[in-house]
Amino acid sequence: MILLSLLAVVLLTLCVAGFTVLSARRKAAASGDADSDSQSFVGGVLNALFTVVLAFYIVFAWQNGDDIDKSSQQEANALTDTYWQASIAPAPHSTAIQSLTAQYASRVADHEWAALDRGDTDPEVDRLLNSLRSEVLALPVDNEAIKSSREQSLQNIRQIDEGHRKRVDIATDDQNFNIVLLAASFLGAALMIAFPLLIGLSMRPANVAAMVLLTLTLGFTAYMSVELLHPLHGPFAVDPDPFRTALAGFDSTSHTGT
Repeated sequence: MILLSLLAVVLLTLCVAGFTVLSARRKAAASGDADSDSQSFVGGVLNALFTVVLAFYIVFAWQNGDDIDKSSQQEANALTDTYWQASIAPAPHSTAIQSLTAQYASRVADHEWAALDRGDTDPEVDRLLNSLRSEVLALPVDNEAIKSSREQSLQNIRQIDEGHRKRVDIATDDQNFNIVLLAASFLGAALMIAFPLLIGLSMRPANVAAMVLLTLTLGFTAYMSVELLHPLHGPFAVDPDPFRTALAGFDSTSHTGT
């Protein structure tokens, strides 16, 4: 809402300035005082600034989604390894650990992902991870194979915890810096459309077609930029596929009895 309000103010300011400058432009053109070199220079500077700001925004916004995806892969891989490490543990420890890894993956994919998209967290995921850690710590250490599995599982749990914390921090971050860059990109796009109109364009069909194409292109770019701000939904959304893949592997193992 704040961003839309700021954008409305900027557009209103541009409209007022446009009517004022357009009137002066006609007089300048009639007297032959128009300076096309200066106008080309200013237009080039505006274009360069818009391109740089937009590029920075895309890099930072895209990096958020990429980091979430990498953290998810890290979590899912560590969960899968923990599941298989538990297969050599005695019952009921093995059953409890494998059940908790499956519950964790299911909870993330079916509940936490949607909560993070809303900017919320899911305490149940932390509870499941704490329970998983407790079960692994309870494994006996009098057998070398089980002791080795226990140590590896604890390392996996640290990776799960780190990946989870990083994923949650990114998904729930307010993204103030990216929002500032996005607002600056919108301002640059508005100036790129307004500037040719302010300096005065003739009604030649080629000029009209160029302005229509420019407006459509910048409008589409602005829309896609807004969608990029949300890493968990929209056309650039990161899906919880690593956790679903891990669950599918757990299910196939339980069904085959191996």
